[in-house]
Amino acid sequence: MTAVHDTDLLLHLTEWPQHSHIDPHDLAAHAAAPTVIDGRGTLNPDTWRKAGWIYRALGRP
Repeated sequence: MTAVHDTDLLLHLTEWPQHSHIDPHDLAAHAAAPTVIDGRGTLNPDTWRKAGWIYRALGRP
Protein backbone atom coordinates (compact mmCIF):
# COMPACT_ATOMS: atom_id res chain seq x y z
CA MET A 1 0.00 0.00 0.00
CA THR A 2 2.86 2.39 0.61
CA ALA A 3 3.66 2.35 -3.11
CA VAL A 4 0.44 4.27 -3.84
CA HIS A 5 0.44 6.54 -0.77
CA ASP A 6 -0.48 10.09 -1.93
CA THR A 7 0.03 9.26 -5.61
CA ASP A 8 -1.86 10.85 -8.47
CA LEU A 9 -1.33 8.01 -10.95
CA LEU A 10 -0.81 4.25 -10.81
CA LEU A 11 0.79 2.55 -13.81
CA HIS A 12 -0.01 -1.14 -14.07
CA LEU A 13 2.64 -2.56 -16.39
CA THR A 14 2.81 -6.29 -15.59
CA GLU A 15 0.83 -9.42 -16.38
CA TRP A 16 1.80 -11.13 -13.13
CA PRO A 17 -1.42 -12.53 -11.64
CA GLN A 18 -0.64 -11.46 -8.07
CA HIS A 19 -0.79 -7.83 -9.21
CA SER A 20 -3.93 -8.24 -11.31
CA HIS A 21 -5.93 -9.36 -8.27
CA ILE A 22 -5.14 -6.41 -6.01
CA ASP A 23 -8.26 -4.97 -4.36
CA PRO A 24 -8.78 -1.50 -5.86
CA HIS A 25 -10.96 -0.45 -2.90
CA ASP A 26 -8.00 -0.89 -0.54
CA LEU A 27 -5.67 1.03 -2.83
CA ALA A 28 -8.09 3.92 -3.42
CA ALA A 29 -7.95 4.84 0.26
CA HIS A 30 -4.21 5.51 -0.07
CA ALA A 31 -4.08 7.35 -3.40
CA ALA A 32 -4.38 11.14 -3.55
CA ALA A 33 -6.10 10.96 -6.95
CA PRO A 34 -7.07 7.37 -7.79
CA THR A 35 -6.17 7.12 -11.46
CA VAL A 36 -4.83 3.94 -13.04
CA ILE A 37 -3.40 3.25 -16.47
CA ASP A 38 -3.55 -0.45 -17.29
CA GLY A 39 -0.69 -0.96 -19.72
CA ARG A 40 -1.27 -4.70 -20.10
CA GLY A 41 -5.07 -4.90 -20.12
CA THR A 42 -5.18 -7.34 -17.22
CA LEU A 43 -7.32 -5.34 -14.78
CA ASN A 44 -11.11 -5.43 -14.76
CA PRO A 45 -12.22 -1.92 -15.78
CA ASP A 46 -15.65 -2.17 -14.11
CA THR A 47 -14.18 -3.28 -10.80
CA TRP A 48 -11.68 -0.42 -10.75
CA ARG A 49 -14.22 2.20 -11.79
CA LYS A 50 -16.71 1.01 -9.15
CA ALA A 51 -13.94 1.38 -6.57
CA GLY A 52 -13.64 5.07 -7.49
CA TRP A 53 -10.69 4.93 -9.87
CA ILE A 54 -10.37 6.72 -13.17
CA TYR A 55 -9.43 3.78 -15.36
CA ARG A 56 -7.58 4.04 -18.67
CA ALA A 57 -6.02 1.25 -20.70
CA LEU A 58 -4.04 1.01 -23.87
CA GLY A 59 -6.33 -0.15 -26.66
CA ARG A 60 -9.45 -0.13 -24.46
CA PRO A 61 -12.20 2.45 -23.97
